[in-house]
Amino acid sequence: MVLRQNRLVGLILNGLVVGLVVSYYLIPATRGIWEGIGALHLRWSYGFSLISTVFAAVLLPMSIQWIAGVLPKERLVQRMGFLTVFWAIQGMEVDFFYHFQSEVFGDEHDAWTLLKKVVLDQFVATPLWFVPNYLIAFRWAEVGGGWSEFWPTLDREFWRKIYPSVVVTNWLIWIPTVALVYSLPPVLQFPVSSLVMCFYILIVSVLARSHRGKVAVPRSSGG
Repeated sequence: MVLRQNRLVGLILNGLVVGLVVSYYLIPATRGIWEGIGALHLRWSYGFSLISTVFAAVLLPMSIQWIAGVLPKERLVQRMGFLTVFWAIQGMEVDFFYHFQSEVFGDEHDAWTLLKKVVLDQFVATPLWFVPNYLIAFRWAEVGGGWSEFWPTLDREFWRKIYPSVVVTNWLIWIPTVALVYSLPPVLQFPVSSLVMCFYILIVSVLARSHRGKVAVPRSSGG
């Protein structure tokens, strides 16, 4: 069931990204829209990544939970403040990571360049930095106590079961997605990945209502 749900999420997202990439390269009317978004990203730089990530990862899912009547009321302000700060930093980190990839590997869209970017993204940065950061931050948010309550939760089960399962499901969903994202011009890579994350959280929120805890956790795509 878990594999089937995450595979469904991956297929939907991959179809979405294919549509976005096709709309940029093959549909002149939408290409102008994308170029406008790219210009906005270029103008606002990390401010763009901060705002778009907070919207996609905090405001959007909490709004959905509120509409569905399942938004937890306990420590709501504290939790929202923590998540806002975390995702603001995470969004800027991912944007920086895209810039770093461009500097190191260039902006060509040949298969070898895309492969190098996907490998560094999914098999180095994601398992060593982005996924652990996400899991530890959200474990802290869930515990809601001091260090003495939080530290014991990072136990053997956390690192041997939860962490590997999240990494694997992350690969299942995001490897094809980031490969498509990296095929776009650099200025559009973060905006498109941010938009994909919006849809990802929407899908996860719907599935989680009937299968809570069975869908891979959201990530700030690209890293």
